[in-house]
Amino acid sequence: MTATQSSTMPTTGRQAATALLDPNMLSKISRLDMVARQVMDGYVQGMHKSKHIDFAIDFAQHRQYVPGDDVKRIDWRLLAKSDRYYIKQYEVTTNLRAFIILDCSGSMAYKGKAALSKYRYGQFMAASLAYLTLHQQDSVGLITADNTIRDFIPSRSTPSHLINIINTLEARQPGGESSLAELLHQIAQQITHRGLVIIISDFFENPAALVSALHHFRHRRHEVLMLHVMDDDELNFPFRKWTLFQNMESPQQRIRLDPAMMRRQYLDNLRSHLTTLRGTAADLNISYSLFNTSSPFDDALSEYLANRMKGHRA
Repeated sequence: MTATQSSTMPTTGRQAATALLDPNMLSKISRLDMVARQVMDGYVQGMHKSKHIDFAIDFAQHRQYVPGDDVKRIDWRLLAKSDRYYIKQYEVTTNLRAFIILDCSGSMAYKGKAALSKYRYGQFMAASLAYLTLHQQDSVGLITADNTIRDFIPSRSTPSHLINIINTLEARQPGGESSLAELLHQIAQQITHRGLVIIISDFFENPAALVSALHHFRHRRHEVLMLHVMDDDELNFPFRKWTLFQNMESPQQRIRLDPAMMRRQYLDNLRSHLTTLRGTAADLNISYSLFNTSSPFDDALSEYLANRMKGHRA
């Protein structure tokens, strides 16, 4: 339930790219890497470069020969100089595959006193992460969903792919009921290669159903990032006077209430929901972060990515 609703005007082409990719914001994140923390197809924990001797591209280092090593990899020149047996190790460059899932259900349209609605905030985050992924020469795809999958753009790494993602983001507007957990199961089945799955949502979903869907992604060995976007009104429930609340996914459902009578129960329920989300994320080794739309998204996203880099290096 919500107390107000926002609307945004779509833009297209170069205007869309300008709107969603502000140069000042990009300067803050362009130096940051989005890192994965687990082994995926073709690359090793948290890095786009992994040492696989069978796929030599660039020389990495020497290692002393031990019985069982392939004698074809012995560096005979070094043997002549040092009278010791060493083998060559090489470095193979592999690409990260990322999918950004943006919740476009009706509840994402909520906008309180913040500059951006939850959906617009999520659009900026999705565009920035897509830019960053392509900027580091990895591949990224986009999925938007409410009660069905609205857009499914396969992951690609070409620079022109960004415009396709931006235009799709701008064309899609929030509306309709949410079936996030059910759709996450479908998406998990459709993403055939293990990779990085980034979910941007307000996660207003049955906790048990959502937990099951997240298990599905982890069972298929995807790394998952949960970027939880909420408005400050939803987090703090500041309403004091009698207020008309409207279900943004079923607009015909309205009710006028005295906030004082429901504030404690609402905040208790919210606290329980957030605890469940954080606990599930911890249990499944999923990265979870809560974003308040009252904070500038570029600062919040930069801080989040910087913390991921620190965590990766630790």
